[in-house]
Amino acid sequence: MPVVLASKGKIKDGSQTGLPFWDPRKVLEYPPIYNLFQRAVGADKSRRAFIAEHIAPLGRARVLEVGCGPATNCAWMPREIEYVGCDRNEAYIAYARQRYGDRAEFYSSPVGQLRDLDLKPFKAVIAVALLHHLTDAQVLTLCDEVLPLLGTGGILITGDPCFVAGMRRFERFITSRDRGRYVRYPEQYRELLAMKFPVVDMEVQQSQGTLISQNGVVMKAQAS
Repeated sequence: MPVVLASKGKIKDGSQTGLPFWDPRKVLEYPPIYNLFQRAVGADKSRRAFIAEHIAPLGRARVLEVGCGPATNCAWMPREIEYVGCDRNEAYIAYARQRYGDRAEFYSSPVGQLRDLDLKPFKAVIAVALLHHLTDAQVLTLCDEVLPLLGTGGILITGDPCFVAGMRRFERFITSRDRGRYVRYPEQYRELLAMKFPVVDMEVQQSQGTLISQNGVVMKAQAS
């Protein structure tokens, strides 16, 4: 399957999501409302499961989360994890520092400027619900920035909503209304990461125990 943009149109303003001010989804840029929405739809359960499966087994390790939002995932990080989060939304980062600043580091930085942070290497870099907010070119830029940050055997782990063949019309509609403008098919995500990483594993999942059923894809890209 060729890699194509899944855009619904050009971003026309300088906001975090490119949504017009009148779009009701824009309220999710405010941390308390974002967290309330995540809890309401049951997304917290999926996040906890993601960390338990992919992060907890790392043991004592440095982990960077790109696109950390208000650091929702930090709440369930094992204490032995040295967590660093970054996000372009300054309100999210201010909230994260206030709530989790005693146990983690946070930086306000967009994809394309991560090198400027001068960070030490990490065992893993995670990007949960980030790639579908990025164009193809931005995903490749992210990979270029992440690779130097990964130590020997380091891994990039991503998780995003996706389209799948034969999905029900309602599920496709809900997925298409995500704030992210670049929701892709699983293989499109994989092909992008495979342009930069020698080994990319892919697993398609369906959310369980959430208010809105949604297909998602988890990618594990191994650095050489």
